[in-house]
Amino acid sequence: MAEEKKSDIRVIFKIGAFLACIMLGWLGLRSYRLSVEKLKTNACIEEIFNLSNNIRDAYANQRGDYGEIDYKTVEKLRLFPKSMLNKEGTREATNAYFGGVDIYYSFIDENRRKGAFEISFQGLSSFACENLIKMDWGDQANGMVIAVAGYNRATPAGPLEYIYPYMEQSDVKQRNIFIAKYAKNASSDKIKNACACDDDVCTVLWKFR
Repeated sequence: MAEEKKSDIRVIFKIGAFLACIMLGWLGLRSYRLSVEKLKTNACIEEIFNLSNNIRDAYANQRGDYGEIDYKTVEKLRLFPKSMLNKEGTREATNAYFGGVDIYYSFIDENRRKGAFEISFQGLSSFACENLIKMDWGDQANGMVIAVAGYNRATPAGPLEYIYPYMEQSDVKQRNIFIAKYAKNASSDKIKNACACDDDVCTVLWKFR
C-alpha cells in the first residue's frame, strides 16, 4: 500500500509539473505577443506623428489649403517617413502592422472644404487601435489634431469630413469618434467599443488642420 501511495504521489507531481510547464509556456507566449504589440504600436505612433508633420510642413505656405491632397500626392512629394516604405513584399506605404494607409483632404468648416486632411491607418490590432486613439499629442492636440476615430473594419479617409475644430465631444453623436482634446480621457468602454475587432482589421483615423 505504501508503495502504491508513493507511486500515486509521483504521478500527481508529474502531472503538476507538466501543467506548470504548459502554464509558464502560455504566459511566456502571451508576454512575447504583448511585447511585439507594444513595439508595433510605438512604431505606429512615430509614423503618424512624422507623417502628419511632414504634410503640414510641406503645405505651410499654402495658407491652410491642402488642395486635393491624397495618397498619390503624398507619395509624389516624398512625405512618407522612410520607415513606412520599401517593406518586404510591398510597394506602397504601410504602417508598422503592414496595414494600408489612406490620406484625403477634409473640411475645416462649411466654407473651407480643403483646410484639413485625414490619415487612415488600417490593419491594426485592437490593442494598437485603443492605444493610438488615446495617444497624447501634447500641445498639438489643442491646435493641429482635430479628432480621432476607431473602426473595427478597414476604413479609408473621409468619415471625419464634418467634424470641425470648434466642436465639443457632446456634439459628436458617433461613439467611435473622439475630439482630440477629449480622446486621451475617454472612457475605456467607449474606446474598446470603437476598437472591437478580433483580428488585425481595425482602423484608426485622424483629422489634422
